[in-house]
Amino acid sequence: MSDKEKKGSSRRELITLGSAFGLMGLAAAATGGALFKYMFPVVSYGTPQKFLVPVADLPEVGDELIFEKQKVVLRRQTEKEVAAISLVCTHLGCTVNRVETGFQCPCHGSQYDSDGIVVGGPAPKTLHWLQVRKVPGGQIEIDTGTSLPDNTFFPVV
Repeated sequence: MSDKEKKGSSRRELITLGSAFGLMGLAAAATGGALFKYMFPVVSYGTPQKFLVPVADLPEVGDELIFEKQKVVLRRQTEKEVAAISLVCTHLGCTVNRVETGFQCPCHGSQYDSDGIVVGGPAPKTLHWLQVRKVPGGQIEIDTGTSLPDNTFFPVV
């Protein structure tokens, strides 16, 4: 083998080894970046568990007010009593829609009457009734993180 052939093969080997180490370094950097990403997860905060509603904005007796973002319907039973019902389906957590006969889940067809009691579909429990309390400043606070017995109404005056 001549000196030229030896130089060519060593140059080829150097390029091959350099490429291999470069690709391994690139793979290690990508893996390290992915691991770093999972060490600091992206936090997305949901809707607060409690929200305020001015007493002046309450619906008329017998009417309801729907808060789509908070997934709550506020019902005025009498001049002095209100109730809040969650619009989160108890089957898999989809948001139910208000229909003429009560509530209906668009995901799997669960049906509830106007009081949130299951009348059809796969939902295992009634819709949750939520805590409502009067707070200073002429407002009521609805707590979506609570679950109370059905037909729990709260004084607002």
